[in-house]
Amino acid sequence: MTSSDFTQSVISLACWRAARSELHHVMLATAMVFKNRAEAEGKDIYQVATEYLEENHEGFPDVRDPQFQQLVSKLDAVLAGLVPDKTGGALYFIAKDRLLPNMLQPFTITVTIGQMVFCR
Repeated sequence: MTSSDFTQSVISLACWRAARSELHHVMLATAMVFKNRAEAEGKDIYQVATEYLEENHEGFPDVRDPQFQQLVSKLDAVLAGLVPDKTGGALYFIAKDRLLPNMLQPFTITVTIGQMVFCR
């Protein structure tokens, strides 16, 4: 295993935990948010993913799950910027079922993908 493999594994885990009940394209959208946030905060995406994992530490994916496999196989393209940002520059995301009234009032919702709301 290389350090690059490890880094991608950590980012994949963060994306899975963020959108575990979603299809892989929603997980990839969370990767885009991690990337956007890293750029906005002057960090690298690995740092942002590990910060997310420090607060969200429940569960591990079944590596045989086709959605997780699709996430892993397409993550390189997102990280390299080869895939257009489908989140509209979002810096945050939240599952629709966790939204409270007026919770996102100070933010601009950029898109909803699956059951995930993306905003900045």
